[in-house]
Amino acid sequence: MRRPAIILLCGWLAACGYIGDPQPPALLIPLPVADLEAAQVGGKIKLRFTIPDLTTEQLPVKDVTVDLRGGELPIPVAAREPGAVEAETPVAAGWVGQEISFLVRLQNAKGRYSAWSTAVVRRVVSPVATPAAFTAKPEPNGMALRWSGEAETWAVLRDGAPVASVSKPEYLDPAVEAGKSYRYQVQASVKAGAGVAVSEPTAEIAVNYVDSFPPARPVGLNVIASSNANELSWERNTEADLKHYRVWRDGQLLADAVEVPAYTDRTAASGKSYRYAVSAVDLYGNESSPSPPVEITTP
Repeated sequence: MRRPAIILLCGWLAACGYIGDPQPPALLIPLPVADLEAAQVGGKIKLRFTIPDLTTEQLPVKDVTVDLRGGELPIPVAAREPGAVEAETPVAAGWVGQEISFLVRLQNAKGRYSAWSTAVVRRVVSPVATPAAFTAKPEPNGMALRWSGEAETWAVLRDGAPVASVSKPEYLDPAVEAGKSYRYQVQASVKAGAGVAVSEPTAEIAVNYVDSFPPARPVGLNVIASSNANELSWERNTEADLKHYRVWRDGQLLADAVEVPAYTDRTAASGKSYRYAVSAVDLYGNESSPSPPVEITTP
């Protein structure tokens, strides 16, 4: 009577197929950090790296503890998930003048570690001082930046991005537009072995570039008198923002918005003497001083 039950059990086992050998549990060891960077900024060492998102078995990383060290000194890191990490530590006593190794590894929830990753600061130097007396002032050809301090080079930042590296404590930024505001900072830099050490950047200075600079006064004014009119001509101004000229006669405005460096005075009376001058006006309403006057008598 038990034979049918045995047959059914055998059939069921056959239908299930072969399950296979049991697999060992995943170790979940994180991949090692591949992009550790260390740089000296002022009196601190600033570090950057990325926690990988996969384990050595290509499984997702869920929770890790970061073991970051400067030499033998542990550096605390709060991050526990994959992604970009930034950390810093003060320059420790005894580091100045030394080559210090910075290392990082990751520990999973089971206490297993990744391999170490190493970045080396090639000689820690005395903290680089932040530039002092930093000013930014509009000038005719751009924004003039000046500061004081000791360094080999200085990086100039505009709106958070580097725009120049200079070897003197001054810089003229020509890439500015009237009516726009800009934020500037300066950061000092010195050699540190094979690398560099930098200062903390200065506090930002926000400056509106206002063009309050008049064009050069016109030169070369020449007047030719005739019985019907007085013909004026002068050299063309070279300013990119020049708008037009104004013609003056005997100290009074004779003509406005003259676009070319020439003008014909058809209102001059015969037999009278006149003193002519010309001024230039830019796009922002700034006016030059008048040219040296030229006196002439109409025939």
